[in-house]
Amino acid sequence: MLLLSIDGSNGYSSVLLTDENLNKVSESISDFHEKHSILIFKQLDEIMRKADVRLNDLTGITVILGPGSYTGIRVSLTIAKTLSYSLGINITGVESLLVCAYSLIKNSMGSIGVIAVKDASKGNYYVSEYFDGIENFTSPPRISLLNTDELKSLLENMENKPSIVYGFNRSIDYEKFKSEFEGINLPVPFDLKQTAYFASAYTLESKNKPGKSPSSLIKYAEELSPYYVYGNGPF
Repeated sequence: MLLLSIDGSNGYSSVLLTDENLNKVSESISDFHEKHSILIFKQLDEIMRKADVRLNDLTGITVILGPGSYTGIRVSLTIAKTLSYSLGINITGVESLLVCAYSLIKNSMGSIGVIAVKDASKGNYYVSEYFDGIENFTSPPRISLLNTDELKSLLENMENKPSIVYGFNRSIDYEKFKSEFEGINLPVPFDLKQTAYFASAYTLESKNKPGKSPSSLIKYAEELSPYYVYGNGPF
């Protein structure tokens, strides 16, 4: 089994091949120094050559639906859907904030509440709540766009203090976020360059466990849309 995972939502392009045991077979992570479509196809060619496999060897595709970079999401989803259709293989779409929350829960004991956060534009944050652990991700989350004061107010007024996971592109961004919010609750860092890997893990786990977020279910390619289409948010 070879699962291809593509993420263009976080300011760079990440293309990853994993096997059925979640071993990394081949990976390419690059800043967008070229047009998105040209870069991703070059990365696909690179990881296929490194792994000595062909596109026909793929058995599934996972793609990040957002929120995040409009162009990165649109291009990566188009490529993923095209491959899914032409190769006749399943495709899974996952929100980027769900992956952040999933990464924290996978490394924690028991069921917990999680606030997943990552940077948006102009000092704002994408924010979503997840409750009761992985097993109860049963409905599409409402992802909000909040500024610093709004996010602080949300966290301060919650009855139960959830864990906070902050997805970052640069360590300096996490340090800044931590200094602003550690008086409320110390945020756990999540390197967004791991998004493709944890999306693969979520996909493999969801395949065998029904009742998860509808975004995690295996779908026909034409049924998938970016988060900014189906989420009704300002993304």
